[in-house]
Amino acid sequence: MVEELEKMWSKLSFTEEEDEDVALGSNCTKAARAIGRNCVVMKVHTTRSVSLDALRKNLRMLWKTNRGVQISEIEDDLFLVEFGDGKDKQKILDMCPWSFEKQLVLMHEFEGELIPKDIVMKWAPFWIQIFNLPLKSRTKETGWTIGSKIGEVMEVDVSDAGVQWGKFLRVRVRIDVTKKLI
Repeated sequence: MVEELEKMWSKLSFTEEEDEDVALGSNCTKAARAIGRNCVVMKVHTTRSVSLDALRKNLRMLWKTNRGVQISEIEDDLFLVEFGDGKDKQKILDMCPWSFEKQLVLMHEFEGELIPKDIVMKWAPFWIQIFNLPLKSRTKETGWTIGSKIGEVMEVDVSDAGVQWGKFLRVRVRIDVTKKLI
C-alpha cells in the first residue's frame, strides 16, 4: 500500500503556471499592519468548543473598553481581538490573566507574519507571592532571581527604593500553562 502511494505521489507535479510565485508588496499589507497595532490573538484554554457570541458578550462586559472591541474567530477556537485604541489594548493586557467560563484566556500580541495554525498559545502572566523571605532579601533582585526559576519575569512589585516591606514579595511571571507548576 505504501509503495503504491509513493508511486502515485511521484507522478504529481506542478505546471509552470501553477508554480509561479506571487509577490506581495508592502501596500498589500499596509491596512492590516496599521489596524494590527491594536489587536491581540486570543484563545480560551479548554478542550470544549467556545461560543463566539457568549465570549463577546462576557468579555465586553468585563473589559468595559472606552473605544469598543471587536472579536472575530480566525481559526477553530482562535480569536482576533481588535481594540478601538492602543490604551484599551494595553489596559486589558496589563490586567491579564482573564477567564471565560472558569477557563483561562490566553492572549498574545498580534504578529501579522504568522499563519493562524502556526500561532502557539501557551503563555499567560500571573502574579506570584513569595512568602517567608528574610527582611534583607525582599528586594527587586530577589524577585527577579526567584521568578526566573518559574517563568519569564515581567515585573517585580517593589517601591522606587527597590525594597518591599510587606508580608510577601509580588512578582509577575509569564508561565507556560501546558507544564505543571514547580
